Formats: sequence, C-alpha cells, structure tokens
Amino acid sequence: MSTGEADKLLQDLRTVLSISRAMTLEQDLDRLLDLIVNSVSDLVQADRASLFIVDHDTEELWTHTAQGSGIIRLPIGSGIAGTVAKTGDTINIEDAQADDRFNNENDKRSGYHTRSILCMPLINHNDVIVGVLQTLNKKTADNFNSYDEEILGALCSQAAVAIDKTKLIAADLERQTLAHDMEVARTIQQSLLPDSEPTMDTWVFAGYQECCDQTGGDYYDFVVSNDEKDCDVIVGDVSGHGIGAAMMMSTARAFLLGQYERETQLDSLIGGLNNLLERDMSDDTFMTMCIARCHADGVISYVSAGHEPPFICRLADKDIKELDSTGLLLGALDDSEYDIESTEPLTKGDIFVMITDGIFEAHHKDTGEEWGVERMKACIVKHADSGAKAVLDGLLSELREHVGGKQGDDDITIVVGERL
Repeated sequence: MSTGEADKLLQDLRTVLSISRAMTLEQDLDRLLDLIVNSVSDLVQADRASLFIVDHDTEELWTHTAQGSGIIRLPIGSGIAGTVAKTGDTINIEDAQADDRFNNENDKRSGYHTRSILCMPLINHNDVIVGVLQTLNKKTADNFNSYDEEILGALCSQAAVAIDKTKLIAADLERQTLAHDMEVARTIQQSLLPDSEPTMDTWVFAGYQECCDQTGGDYYDFVVSNDEKDCDVIVGDVSGHGIGAAMMMSTARAFLLGQYERETQLDSLIGGLNNLLERDMSDDTFMTMCIARCHADGVISYVSAGHEPPFICRLADKDIKELDSTGLLLGALDDSEYDIESTEPLTKGDIFVMITDGIFEAHHKDTGEEWGVERMKACIVKHADSGAKAVLDGLLSELREHVGGKQGDDDITIVVGERL
C-alpha cells in the first residue's frame, strides 16, 4: 500500500468514525436516515444513494430517503435492493443496464441513467437485515471497487445498530403517547358516567361499570323527571370495545340527552336516537339500548332496542323473570318503530336488574365456560332480600370468582333498582 493509499484509508476511517458518532447521538429516525444517506454519498463519491428500510411483517422494503427520486417500494426479493434484502449478500454491478436483476422503470420515469451500483445489507447484532444501502454511479470512476465495499461495510454495521436503537426510542415514545392519550380518553369517558345514583322516595339504585380495555362501549345513566317522581334507567352497549366503541357511545349519549330536551315518550326517544345513529354508524357497527322508566307507583315501563331487557325479581316468592325485547338494535334501519312494555307494579323490596352481555358471557378461569344467564339469575335471587347494593355486590363477587381475576373479554355494566 502506497503512502497516498494509506493516508486515504486513515482519512476515510476517521470519517466513518465521525459519522458513527453522529449516528449514535441522533435519536430522530428521519434525521438519522438523512444523515446516513448524505454521509454515504460523500464517503464513496456516489452520485446518488438510497436507504431502504426492511419491513419483515409486510415482506416489503421501501426508501425513506431517495436523493432526487422520491419514494420507492418493492417486495423483498425484487430488484437489486430486494435481492440484497433477501440474501444478505453485497451486490456490486459495473453495468446495471446489462444485469437482469436491475429494473430500469425508475430510470425511464425520471430520465436518470444508472451505470454502476453498489448495494449492501444493514445487519444488526441479531443477524437481522434491517435495511439496504444502495449507491449509484461513482463520480470518480466507472464503477465501485472492493475498497468502496470495505469502507461502506464498516459504516453499514454501525448504521444498522443506530437504526435499531432509534426505532426502539421512537416506538417507546409512541407507546408513551398512546398510553397518555388512552388515559385521557378513559378519564373523559368516566366523567360521562353518573357521579352517583339519584336519591328518590320510591326507588333506590346501585350501578357499576368496568371496561375490558382502558375505554369501552358500555353506557349507563339516570334521567330523573322534572317533577322528580319518575326515573329513567338507561343501559347501552356498542359492538366491540376500545376507543372506537367509546367514541360511538359518547355520541349516542349526547344524541339521547339532546332528545330528552324535546321528547319524553320512551318510544319517540329511542326512535329519534335510532334515526340519528343510523346516519353515522358504519355497516359493521351497532348499538343496543334499554331505557326503563321507574314510576312512582312501582310500574316499570321500558323500551329495549335489541338489548337485554330488565330482569324482575319479586321478593314475595323469589320469582325472577326476564322481560321481552321490544325492537331492533339501534342504527340498523331508519325509522324503526319501538313498542313500550310495562310491568305490574313492583312492591316493597322487589328488585330489577339491567346489564350488558359482558356479565353472563364472562369465561371461567380454567374451563372457559360462560357464567351464563341461569347463574346470574340464581345470584340475583340469593341476594334480593338484602337490597339493591347487596345484589350488585353479590353479582360482582360471584363473577370475579368465576373468571378468577382474569381480565374479561367484554365490558361489564350492571344497574340494580329496588322498590321502596
């Protein structure tokens, strides 16, 4: 090796070290990729350079930075870069136009003429190919040589580690942001639930809700009449759970409370809500709802839009009955009609329970068996003579024993009313 060659090697190694230090300090992925591409072009005197990121989930690689040529996407195994991503081997081509692996469509679109190509993999510490670095048209010679391969190879190994690190940082920041946003959403949704149960001379209530995610699609509320004699108990359930269901639940709540400003008849209330939701709901989303109006004389009038209607437990004979649904689920058809049904008056100590299906569909901790409606009804009967709060506590206790502390697959809402 001549003195000139030794000096150049030393200078290039210092450049590689300087670039490696800069990559180590950079925590933003966009800036890191720009840094790598610009540094490579200078280091091997390439006319252009592109850095392809490998997505193993989609089996695709794409250029985050492609100097002068925009974004390019291709499947792993396709073209020069795709072949390197698949095999992990360096490809050094003197005449790109004569190579069968070269796709000249980009040249035709851009008017650029590719002569020589040096394409190398970026392999991390786990021997996983995270990217492909491709340089085009060496400025100072006809083609890239073995020296360019050695210098670029030294940089590629550092670049792979830097990209991995920066992606982890970005993923962690995204996770933290999502966790914060979900907590804000949970707080907002919880604020939409009743602060407490209404206090009435003729009824006492106990309510509970638990989401299987941070947010959910269940909804319950109380609306007391202006003369404070009647109270509407509302329970709803949006299909699915998570942030999407929570947003639809919040929309339904706002629509329903708006309906109360101009309507008091149960069938008109829920019919108007259905028409509003039908405009906004997608074909794969639906909502069920039941509104039970507890009258001062002990009668319960209700409308059920595809939702589990109330369960009535008469204290005198411990007889429990599930009432009938009265109409289609919400958002299915415009102008759906809903019938109002009424019970015989409840007497002192009688209990009614409204739920969402997450309670009886909860799975056993070991066998996976559903808790089921019959177990739920037996639990209601067992605790009925101790009042609304005891029934709620009993349901939750037996349900938690059934699931063994395991997180449920669906949201759970329970509202219990007791006739005074």
